[in-house]
Amino acid sequence: MRQKSCEHGTRSDSDILDQDGPRRRVYFLSGFDPRGASFYYRMFGEQVRQLKHWSARCLKTSHRRGQKQDHLISRWQVQEDLALRLDFCFLHWDDIARAHWPKNPLVLLRDGISIYCWYVFAGGYLKMRRLSEQVALCGLYPVLYVGTTLLVLLVACSLLGLLSYLQLLPAGLLLVLQLVVVLSGCALAWRLANHLGVVWLFRSIRFTHRLGQARDGDLRRRVAELAQRIGELEASDPAAEVLLVGHSSGSFVMAMLAAELRRQGLDRQLAGRLQLLSLGQNLANLAVHGKARAFHDDLALLAEEPRLPWLDITSRDDYLCFAAVDPYPSCGVPRQGPEAYPELRLIPLAQRQGLSRLVDLLSHQFDLHFEYLRTAEPGRSGGFDLIEQLLAP
Repeated sequence: MRQKSCEHGTRSDSDILDQDGPRRRVYFLSGFDPRGASFYYRMFGEQVRQLKHWSARCLKTSHRRGQKQDHLISRWQVQEDLALRLDFCFLHWDDIARAHWPKNPLVLLRDGISIYCWYVFAGGYLKMRRLSEQVALCGLYPVLYVGTTLLVLLVACSLLGLLSYLQLLPAGLLLVLQLVVVLSGCALAWRLANHLGVVWLFRSIRFTHRLGQARDGDLRRRVAELAQRIGELEASDPAAEVLLVGHSSGSFVMAMLAAELRRQGLDRQLAGRLQLLSLGQNLANLAVHGKARAFHDDLALLAEEPRLPWLDITSRDDYLCFAAVDPYPSCGVPRQGPEAYPELRLIPLAQRQGLSRLVDLLSHQFDLHFEYLRTAEPGRSGGFDLIEQLLAP
């Protein structure tokens, strides 16, 4: 049973009916995020309701069909005046993210040693810095955080030692108090690191580093499965327009998937309908690794004619992306022809949240990185609004 009224409330429109034959279908790849489709369904629904409130359009979001029906795709639809406007397909690789999401801080510290040996001493930082100073500094954030924590603990233990030396503290208590300081300090630092996003950032760095060492078998198998599933869906229920979207680390998964569609010949099936959109991309995070030859082959294949239309949206306000960095010359991947590919477009993000001071910009980086996926107040979009674009008439 359909809803008969168009209200501007915040409740979901879960009783509208699914329809076949969408005018527009989007296949969405999230970043390195274990939260999965339920999180993005809630966020997308909130943005549709926000656009509905600002524009007075009669938009309704359907229920979500989850992995019990299709382990590769979760789907929901947006309708306007009972007509299907958008079929949203969340492509699952979040289970792979969860499999590469260690919770033990000792595992992260162990892996961090080899990663930062490469980053600091083997040229990783310099490679990143030539492409983006902001991204290079963000890469140092976890190791600087750990170093600062160790320095604070060292100072605290040294002060206790000084008190014992001055006989203001019983010698028998010194080791006990130092142990308490170290254990409680490490626990507090771990909780704070989770709150600040340091742990999330390092897990993402760790995963990308593993991919760069050609340890990407599980992701490659998933990409092949997703390409086959897209081909099946477009054969049985074709959409007039198809958009493949990758956000953050999902941008390089998007490139892998687009190349796999071409290898399977599905780009011919989707000819004239398929477009690529990368948001806050960090393609170079993977492509700078010399052993990422399979990904270099993906990029080279996408650059062959006829090319799929590809729009890349980034922002200099976002320090977690490679803003306006062309992935081909920056990573030494050959590209024929003088035409720029992908089309690079910069947008302002800070103005959407009213961030004018550097300290505010730095403290909102993780939230700002998701601003690409949100609708903006009228006059603050900076020339790009994903939700408006997806739901354009």
